[in-house]
Parts: sequence; C-alpha cells; structure tokens
Amino acid sequence: VSPDTSCRQLWKMLFQSRMNALPVINKQQKLLGLVAKEDLLERLYPDYHEIFLEELEMTNFENMEKKILELVNLTAKDVMNRKVIFTRAETPVMRALSRMIVQRVGQLPVLDEQNNLVGMVTKGDVFYSMFRTHLRTEKEAQDEKKEFIKKVTRRRKSKRKAHRT
Repeated sequence: VSPDTSCRQLWKMLFQSRMNALPVINKQQKLLGLVAKEDLLERLYPDYHEIFLEELEMTNFENMEKKILELVNLTAKDVMNRKVIFTRAETPVMRALSRMIVQRVGQLPVLDEQNNLVGMVTKGDVFYSMFRTHLRTEKEAQDEKKEFIKKVTRRRKSKRKAHRT
C-alpha cells in the first residue's frame, strides 16, 4: 500500500485479504513500513496514562468509539511500524521461518538485493510448502495429481464444446 492509503482502506484490505499485515511502499517499491492489524487495534485502546487517570474504573468504550472515528482520518504513514523485520528473496525458507518464530511475527516482507519489495511470506506459506514437500504421503501426491488431471481434462472438454458451437 502507499503511505497515503487511508485507515479505512487498510481495514478493508486487511479484512478482505485475510492477511495480518500490509507492507507500505513508496513509488520505487522501497519498503517504508508495515501496518499490522495490531497497529490499528492498539490505537483504539487507552494508553497507560489514560488508564491511571480513570482510577480503576472500567474502560470507557464510548471513548474507544471516538477513537475509531479519529482513526478513519489517519493514513498508513501515521500508523505504520517503521521497524520492520524482513527477509531476502534468496534466504532459505527455514531461516525465514526461524526469524518469524524468534521475532513472534506471522509474516515477513521479502526484499530483493536493491531493497525492493518482491512479496510477503507467512508462516502458513512455510507450513504449506513443508507439507507439500516433505509430509505428504505417496497416495496423497497421487490423488492430487489425479485431481489435477481431471480439472485439466474438464477444461479441455468444455473448450472443445465451446469451439463446436
């Protein structure tokens, strides 16, 4: 996303993509920061100073609703985390996973040698890759191959049908 992307748009993109964070990049594709769901949610809760002022009262949820309205006027550059943990495109997958586990993050931006953003990798990506590579049984691999062949065959048949008419 760009630094000027509205928080409203960020919420929408995070919700629709089912991702936990979005990279913020400039026009040259350089990574500027990351906006995580937590970055947006933390803005809704009172800070420590506000909590102590309330003298052990319950959190004022009306104030939280006001903060939502204030948040809508902010942009990605206002809420992004500028200290981003990342990985390189040539980094081995297990090293990237190790970095995610140690740093307690669910995803990492992937940068090339020129520090351009080339993608995002998630723990789910690593898990799926490991499963496909190492943990599938031979039968599962064969079943997946058969399913793929069926799909391709169905597509070919439907194209032939469309061609005849």
